[in-house]
Amino acid sequence: MKQTPIFVAPVLGSTQSKVNKELFEQSVERYGEGKHLEAFHLLLDHLNPEFRTKYGNADGTEFSIPHGSILVNIRIGDGRMRISADFLEIPEKGRVAMLRQVADLNINRLMLPRFRKEGDLLKMEYECAMAQSHPHKLYFVLRNICHVGDRYDDEFCSKFGARRTYEPRITPYSDAETDRVCEAVRQVCRETLDALAEYAAERRYGYAWNVLDTALYKIAYFAHPQGQLMNELEKAVDDMDKELPVAELVAKGKAFLEKLLAASREELARDLYFVDTLISTKRRSSLNNVQENMKDVYTEATEAIQAENYERSAVRILYKFYEMYFYNDVQDDLNALVSRALERSAGKPMEEASEILYDALDNIMEGELDAEDDDDAMTGLAEAMTGAMAGAAEQMQQMASAMESQIADMQTKMQEAMMRGDMAEYMRLATEFQQKMLEQAMGKQE
Repeated sequence: MKQTPIFVAPVLGSTQSKVNKELFEQSVERYGEGKHLEAFHLLLDHLNPEFRTKYGNADGTEFSIPHGSILVNIRIGDGRMRISADFLEIPEKGRVAMLRQVADLNINRLMLPRFRKEGDLLKMEYECAMAQSHPHKLYFVLRNICHVGDRYDDEFCSKFGARRTYEPRITPYSDAETDRVCEAVRQVCRETLDALAEYAAERRYGYAWNVLDTALYKIAYFAHPQGQLMNELEKAVDDMDKELPVAELVAKGKAFLEKLLAASREELARDLYFVDTLISTKRRSSLNNVQENMKDVYTEATEAIQAENYERSAVRILYKFYEMYFYNDVQDDLNALVSRALERSAGKPMEEASEILYDALDNIMEGELDAEDDDDAMTGLAEAMTGAMAGAAEQMQQMASAMESQIADMQTKMQEAMMRGDMAEYMRLATEFQQKMLEQAMGKQE
């Protein structure tokens, strides 16, 4: 590649987690004190401070909280907690194959919760005494239900023709935003496929793998899709890490991008919407974890730049930055630093892009998340200097005008003194006039 790929602004301005660790610690304390309902309320507040009032009753004993395309129902009463989520209605055709996969999920994906069949309806359920509702356990129960339910309901609807018995609480993107995202998805696919063809001709499959995986991460980053599209992106990412020859992995990834490129606007738009999530599938980022994850690529990029291999440096840093967004809810200060570097480096020659991306990576490794990049700092300094110079020039002009007014006034007073015949006043004014003229001349020389 001669230059770096495009940057697409994401649909979400903030990628920061809403999780509050202090509230979780308070929840554990209340549970230890035997205040089980209060402990659960604090657990919900730790996940999202709005959910308890937004999706619960006045007593805080009943909740219907959306997570992606499923609804998690929580009922508390008679000293017990009941958690459930309607999954799907089993179809007539393909029901045996679907139930086999549900049985597999019961064994290999669900831990404490279980699928339960009521007629043709499948539910996930878990129940326990409030005295056994430790916040750590409840967190993993809720996480288990949320992640399995939201992941496999879309897949089973698509694969087996299963039907939902509830209406997901979603907010579709606006038509303009949908158009922008769909066109960006196609552009990223075309751009990446062109790069893959170039690398394949040169048999540079390592570069092809990095660029392809980066494209998958990037689409997830800016489009923030839900439903089956996100499932397919996650599967494509998983496939890229299988124990197969790199050329074969690249071929599979290429086939996915070609399929995505051929998708219609309507097909893509089905999974472009905003929705609340009870428990994020991503980790809450921390600077220490990000630094640890970036350590190897930092060394690699440093060595590549020293060897003037700017393409390797740029490709690897882009990969790690977009990977960070794929697996983490990134805090705002880190997001601001990285997104600025991604935007400024896009479409640039490799050497220039490598410098921009490396500076951002260096700031991360040094813990300087609030540091402006050099160009931004110089721009700000230039603007400040321009403003100061303009102010000084205006002040000088005002002083000159005032000086001219004083000189004109003195000349008038000298003429009046001469007309009166007051030579003493005239000489005093003449001497003062000469002094003013001398000051003005010295000021011009300076």
